[in-house]
Amino acid sequence: MEDDFFKFSNLNEFPEIIQGISTRTFGNMKMMVADAKVIKNRQRFTKALDIDLGSVVKAEGVHGASIAIVGRNERGCGAFNQQESIKGTDGLITRESGVYLLITVADCLPIVAYDPVLKIAGIAHAGWKGIIAEVGAALIEKFKTLGSSPDNLIVGIGPGICQKHFVVRNDTLLYFKDKYPKASFIRNHDGYVDLKGCLREQLLIAGVSESNLEIATECTVCDPYYFGSFRRDGDKTIYQAVIIGIKE
Repeated sequence: MEDDFFKFSNLNEFPEIIQGISTRTFGNMKMMVADAKVIKNRQRFTKALDIDLGSVVKAEGVHGASIAIVGRNERGCGAFNQQESIKGTDGLITRESGVYLLITVADCLPIVAYDPVLKIAGIAHAGWKGIIAEVGAALIEKFKTLGSSPDNLIVGIGPGICQKHFVVRNDTLLYFKDKYPKASFIRNHDGYVDLKGCLREQLLIAGVSESNLEIATECTVCDPYYFGSFRRDGDKTIYQAVIIGIKE
């Protein structure tokens, strides 16, 4: 953790990109409509990253697996009003500099990715429904449509809910036991799922090199000092912002 926000060490090696995940210090980053307080919080965070909020593009976040390619024409979409986010998406990808991709999370897992060969950046919101829908694999496939080789991608899975706190109903557990048996188990009639383990497996199968994959150890439920958690805080949740993009 540095400068009051989280950064991936594997992505820090590339000075041409900007990346970071906000902490509670910056306040809530999620809005349902235009919200002056959230806009101010986002402006504080983007200023800390040395970018302008007007250059940000936000994925809507619908717990699916749709990834959109965006560019300069979409800058500002969703930055100031949720209703203007890129509709129906849980991930974004860009090969244009000065375009910064945004998602908001609180327990769900953020994925950020960068192709240092072709200079392409991507981001995805991975909730449990998105992981079942293979949003991680969908992000890698979208990179491939732009010419990327998966083994060139530098990928990070950010802070999110850990296995001991992700207790699920039996009907939900069945989805994971079928696809990710090593990442799920039953104890005292409760189901527990390791979402980070599921996503790791998904990304490796999609072709990401394990040596290029960084998985944050932080749990949003376990660490109330730094992170908001919907499972812990309910309606009072402070959501994190996750941003990646290529400098102009």
